[in-house]
Amino acid sequence: MLTKLAKPSSRVPTGLYGTLFAVLISLLAAGGVLGGFLLGRNSTRDAFIERVGAARGSDGVTLISAGSAPLSLLEVLGERIDDELTAHALAKIYGVAADDRDQLIQRLDKVVWLPPFRPAPFVGHAARPFFSDDLRINVLGFRDERQSYLDKPSGTVRVFITGGSTAWGSGASSQRNTISYSLEKLLNEQVGRTTGYRYEVINTAFPAWSTTQEKLLIQQRLVDLHPDVVLMVSGNNDIHWSVAGRDIRWHYTYTDENYIRLLNEAYAASGHPERTIAVPASSQKIECPDLGRMTARNVDEAAFAAGQANARLIFILQPNIVSTAKHLTRYEQRVRQPHDQLYWNACYQALRDELQPLGGQNYRFVDL
Repeated sequence: MLTKLAKPSSRVPTGLYGTLFAVLISLLAAGGVLGGFLLGRNSTRDAFIERVGAARGSDGVTLISAGSAPLSLLEVLGERIDDELTAHALAKIYGVAADDRDQLIQRLDKVVWLPPFRPAPFVGHAARPFFSDDLRINVLGFRDERQSYLDKPSGTVRVFITGGSTAWGSGASSQRNTISYSLEKLLNEQVGRTTGYRYEVINTAFPAWSTTQEKLLIQQRLVDLHPDVVLMVSGNNDIHWSVAGRDIRWHYTYTDENYIRLLNEAYAASGHPERTIAVPASSQKIECPDLGRMTARNVDEAAFAAGQANARLIFILQPNIVSTAKHLTRYEQRVRQPHDQLYWNACYQALRDELQPLGGQNYRFVDL
């Protein structure tokens, strides 16, 4: 007798409903979590961009654009360009008609005050490579058109300049009017004819650097680039940082602070303000004799490092607008007015007292 085949059941097993329902709930939950994460992330990102887009660092650079492009003198001045005394002084400096405000603005917009920058080992930061008609920064962050110093041609005298904004050329009307460019031209056109040598003068300075950054640069980088002479055009910034309550042995510059503020804004935007990083500072100025000894230690160590590379080190005590016997214009007098001239005079003398007698056959002190 034939047995009839049983028809397959059209019912879905009860357990499968449970499984499908659980999977659906899981997908909805995961979608909610992912959506919440994306919304939260976008909200945090937008809040961060909004905060750093408006905030400015101590050097006037907006945090979100800090270091990405050169900062012009016009950007540094801001509304001060509307002051009549300032406008007339700058018009005279840059060869612009005193009554032509539009021309003055266009001119100052092309004058570089601060180069683009990036974080750098040990010294905190360095210039970012950049190339334009008026600003040339090579891959090492030096304000120089040469790209490599691993070899030195025979008959060449190689000179490196370190320092802060004066040595770097903040406010120079062009790259051709910086100290380094002018000195190289002078040496090759006037001295080279007599000596038979070819001279290279390389600008390795950076605005706001103290002798601490200069020393580290000389010790860790310049000694391996075949130097013959290192010129430290310096002194002013060591006093500047002391006035600001900073110890030059262990301090952040304005450019370093941009990175710290940017990081602090990220912590705040992500809900972790407790991780904020403080910038060490004091309301007390360093006593001038102590500052003189700190600077002298930096210079002495830099001279020793240069000597190990068979190079001479010349420390050039740079001029400054506060401690000077020069006859000042009305504009210069106003720039000097808020500064403590007695303190600056005392500290400049302390630098002379400590730097002039430093030993070493390869060391020389020049007071400008």
